[in-house]
Amino acid sequence: MNRFSKARRNVLVLAAAALVAGCSALSQTPDPARRSAIRERIEYGLNAVQADSRLSGLGFGCSRRSGEYLDEAGKSREADQFLYCVERPGVVSFACQNRDQVTVVLRDDKVSGIEVRRGPSCDQISPEALKIK
Repeated sequence: MNRFSKARRNVLVLAAAALVAGCSALSQTPDPARRSAIRERIEYGLNAVQADSRLSGLGFGCSRRSGEYLDEAGKSREADQFLYCVERPGVVSFACQNRDQVTVVLRDDKVSGIEVRRGPSCDQISPEALKIK
């Protein structure tokens, strides 16, 4: 690797670190009205497909996962199944942004827990992903 390439790589690494650090400086708490609106739409006992659909209507993109997730206090928890939903950004973004995140814990494919938090999301969003389903 030549000297120029190494310097360029170092600049890129520093720029990426600055983006992530800047993202974490933004508010880590969701708006209380937004949190209430989410909790009103996603009732306990609702099935996973309905929860996904309702969150999509509120501007979230969800994926089904298992294993670790963070609760509202930022503590690590585990679940066999949950929906991990991240607020879709209003514009195409290639940087980390703090966005509302919802974890819908499932038991027998029904909602048994709801965690609403705000945190960094570094997913690169394509224009297609911005469309409301």
